[in-house]
Amino acid sequence: MGVRIWAHEVLRVLGDRLINNDDRMWMLNALKDTVRGSFGGNFDTIFSHLDIDKNGKVETLDELRGLIFGDVLTPFGMAERPYEEIIDRDKLQSCCEEALNTYNMMTEKPMDLVLFSFALEHLVRISRILKQPSGHAMLVGVGGSGRQSLTRLASKMGDNEVYQVEIKKNYRMQEWRDDMKNLFKLCGGKGTTTSFIFTDTQIKEEGFLEDVNNILNTGEIPNLYPPDEKADICELVRPAAKAENRCPEGTPAQLFSFFVERCKKKLHIVLCFSPIGESFRGRVRNFPSLVNCTTIDWFSEWPNDALESVAKRFLGDVEMDAAVRNSCVKLVQMFHESTA
Repeated sequence: MGVRIWAHEVLRVLGDRLINNDDRMWMLNALKDTVRGSFGGNFDTIFSHLDIDKNGKVETLDELRGLIFGDVLTPFGMAERPYEEIIDRDKLQSCCEEALNTYNMMTEKPMDLVLFSFALEHLVRISRILKQPSGHAMLVGVGGSGRQSLTRLASKMGDNEVYQVEIKKNYRMQEWRDDMKNLFKLCGGKGTTTSFIFTDTQIKEEGFLEDVNNILNTGEIPNLYPPDEKADICELVRPAAKAENRCPEGTPAQLFSFFVERCKKKLHIVLCFSPIGESFRGRVRNFPSLVNCTTIDWFSEWPNDALESVAKRFLGDVEMDAAVRNSCVKLVQMFHESTA
């Protein structure tokens, strides 16, 4: 078990930053060499439960996709959520679908999601990031790949609030700063664990990104609060600071430091960016914390099983013979692949 969780964390922290399958295959071979050299074990034996084709070897990226650890098997609302290996994919599917149904009953904006294997893997990855104090995510993929929906579901499963700015026609830096104050008051003032979803379509001014870069790097935006608002913040957190015995003297500097520290711990920034075009490349160069201070999850193209699951879901209500429906599923899948 120790080797399995080590390999999983290596794949999440380092492997998810890789951008093509050649590099990912290099990572798989490097894992094999390390398990053999440093742990003195046989990779294929330790990970035999991932062997899809039963040839005695774990040698493909599809097989490696089956290595999953997470806490999503525990119903949300439970205080103890063990981080465990998930081998039973059917159980994972049923737990996540039950969570989705519960979410849809509790929200005014229900989500019509098809939780195929590919989506479940990303859901578990996002949940893992949100479970960590100061855990931030960079979800890279094209629009419609499920980044925001899966983040909302993962946040609800982890008992996190979801915060997102509403961009209007006259939304500028002043409105953005007001929203950031509200976000910090929610996290640092009230102590609410919050997922802040921010997409590249909401960047009306590059100054927005500069502020996000500062939050990721230091946990605060410099000179955000004038003196009177800063005093209000200190009074807001005074009871919590006193209860935790963090500010024995109760000075404004100590209280505000406690506020910033609680913001760092309670706030999770989830960036949903598209890799298409030059803007993503330029922003990553200009604001290095976007990559250095986040865990990256690439939403690459949907695999065949995902396309098939979605087609079956949406054609399931159409009146037709079973044979015709199966043919249509294959046809839709072929259309999607050939268009790419």
